[in-house]
Order: sequence, then structure tokens, then C-alpha cells
Amino acid sequence: MTAARACVTLLAPALALLLAVASAHAQSARVDDSASTVLGGAVPMRWDSGAPGPGRAQTMSGEVTVLARLDLSPWRGRSARLYLVLPAQPFGPVGASWSTRGRLQPGLVRAGERALVFAGPVVDDRLEDTLRLRLEIDGTRLQRAESLQFHFEIDVE
Repeated sequence: MTAARACVTLLAPALALLLAVASAHAQSARVDDSASTVLGGAVPMRWDSGAPGPGRAQTMSGEVTVLARLDLSPWRGRSARLYLVLPAQPFGPVGASWSTRGRLQPGLVRAGERALVFAGPVVDDRLEDTLRLRLEIDGTRLQRAESLQFHFEIDVE
């Protein structure tokens, strides 16, 4: 995993998913999440309603666990809003929903958006939580194993 982003590899039989990282909000600062870990490696994606066909959903989904370790030391002692960012995707709709163990808020985000995961005073140098991510994609566009990249941003009050 590289600095300031989390990366998940998606697997599907003979289909493609390409996700790019881009900062969406100029006034926001990117959070260093280089200590975060994706558990289990590649994420097997499965059709939501058996094989695709007329009258059936064309979506695929998969789940992965991410140990989020966010360095908030530059903003310690300040009030802030922290967001999970899923950049816009060139191939179409992608979504992620997640549950947490309580430090971060559970939520939902679509490609090209960001979702609030924390609001309040930053009291520690590091914020850690476990995210159980459920990923949903347009299965007709998935061709091969690719990387899903997302990151965190912070807005300080």
C-alpha cells in the first residue's frame, strides 16, 4: 500500500475494473493513511443475481476488511471533518458501503463523491478503526483484476 491511499484488488472472471485516485476537493487536505492495511488481498466479485441476463441485475459485489490507520497529528487539537473519498471512475458507477467498530461512522459513497466518517475534535495523533467494505460495480464492465483506490481527506474548522 502506498502513502495516502488504500488499495483493494478486485477479481472477476474475464471482466475489467479501473479506479483512479484524484483529489476532489481543493480546500481539503489529504490524510496520510500509509499505515493502513487491506486484509485478504484480492476481493472476489460475484454476480448479485446469478449470471447476468435479461431481467436480472447486472451488478457484482464483494467484501473486504480494511484496517484504517490515519495520521491526524498535523490537526491535533483542532475541530475537523474527515471524509472517505471514492474518486470518479471512467467506466461507470461504483459504490461502497461500510460498517466500522465505532471510531469512524458507517456510511455509503458512490464514485465521484466523498462521505463523512468523522466530525469533532482531533484529540489523538492517530485514528484507527476497522472498516468492513461492501463494493458494488457494474459487472458488465469488469474485464480483469484491477485496483480500487480510495483515500481520506480532512477539512479543518
